[in-house]
Amino acid sequence: MDEKPKYILPERNPKTHTAHKREVWWQITLPLVFGCLLLAVVIGGLVRVATDSTTEIGRWADISQMWVMLPAFGAALLLLVLLIGVTYLVTKLIGVLPGYARLAQDTITVAMLKVMGVSNILVKPVLKLKGWLAAVQRARQVVLKPFTSRQDDEY
Repeated sequence: MDEKPKYILPERNPKTHTAHKREVWWQITLPLVFGCLLLAVVIGGLVRVATDSTTEIGRWADISQMWVMLPAFGAALLLLVLLIGVTYLVTKLIGVLPGYARLAQDTITVAMLKVMGVSNILVKPVLKLKGWLAAVQRARQVVLKPFTSRQDDEY
C-alpha cells in the first residue's frame, strides 16, 4: 500500500540548542546540586550533634520546632488579618448599601419611565398609519367583494 510518509520535523537550530544547554546547566542543574550538597551538610551536622553525648538535644529540637512552625504562624496571621478586614468591610457595606441600592433602583425606574414615554411617542404615528392602512384595506375588501364574486361566477 502507498502510505504517505510521516511529517519529518526539521533539526534543531544548533546555536540556540547549545545556548539552551548552557542555560539549563547554570540556571537549573548547578543550583540544584549546590542545594542538595548544602542539605546533605546540614543533615550531617544535625546527625553529628544529635549523636554527640555532650550537647543538649532538647535545645536543638526546640529551635527546629520554632523554625518549622514559623511559616504556618505567618500564613495563619495573614489569613486572620484578611478575615478581619473582610468582616469589617462587609459590616460597613451592610450599613451603607441599602440606601445606595434604593437610590439606584429609583434612578433606574425614572430612566425606564422616560424611555417608555419616548418609545410610546415614537411608535404612536406608526400605529396610526398601520391602523389607517388596515381600515383602507378592509374598506377596499368590503367595496370590491361584490364585484370580484360576480366576475368569478361568470367564468
